[in-house]
Amino acid sequence: MAIREIQNPTPKTTLEGEGMNPRSTTIWLWLTAPIAVLLAIAAGVGFFIEDLYRDPSSLVAQATGQDVVTLVVALPALVVGAILASRGSARGRLLWLGVVGYVVYTYVTYAFGIRFNPTFLVYVALLGCSLYALIGGLATTDFEALKVRFTQRTPVKVVSVFLTVVAVLFYVVWLSEALPAVLVGGVPQSVVEDETPTNVVHVVDMGWILPGMLLTAVWLWRKRAIGYVLAGALLTLLALLTLAIMAMAVVDMSLYGAAGFGILSAISLGMAVWYLRGLKG
Repeated sequence: MAIREIQNPTPKTTLEGEGMNPRSTTIWLWLTAPIAVLLAIAAGVGFFIEDLYRDPSSLVAQATGQDVVTLVVALPALVVGAILASRGSARGRLLWLGVVGYVVYTYVTYAFGIRFNPTFLVYVALLGCSLYALIGGLATTDFEALKVRFTQRTPVKVVSVFLTVVAVLFYVVWLSEALPAVLVGGVPQSVVEDETPTNVVHVVDMGWILPGMLLTAVWLWRKRAIGYVLAGALLTLLALLTLAIMAMAVVDMSLYGAAGFGILSAISLGMAVWYLRGLKG
């Protein structure tokens, strides 16, 4: 009997076969519940309560636009992604990781870039919950098992180039503002207008998101498992971020900005859908 048991090990569970550690559904995915409640509070209060934000008009417009996208798009996507992921869906897993990454990004900027208001502790709680959910979710994802589920139709090269181009373009835009100010000992115009110590978006983008996109592009080009997973999550995150920036431009009555980021958002969403269609399940 013992020999037969060794020769015929117990088959993997469905979740293990889908590239997910079963522990993730009972630990990290459960963080979706408090994150969803906190998101509804933070974005709902920000959008519906007048004069909550005590910031310059440019920041108020940005926060209001982002609150709309968070409520209408990110929150439902987070819940749907968590439900699908808990059922063993690989697409749901990548969707969930991408939305959680968006929440981390958003509430880093709120916690450090928005003036203190009655929802400050909600921002802090959102940052903490989403950050640990992202770290735990990635740590319990079986990259190799997910990679083998991508088909030959997956646009690996196209997505690699797309992520590289977007990262380089944003680096050029942000450095064109920050670098001259550093060289002449001045302050970037956005920092002056927002009346903040620094531009938190510059920090988060150039210190975290853009290097991550470039690394992911290289890993995906070389067909490494981590590249396949991170590309799906980053495409989801990018689609949400560009949509949020478009909404900010609309609220701020910047028609050219809204049009430009609307196009980028549509392209990012199309890339995300195209990429995830190459994934079985």
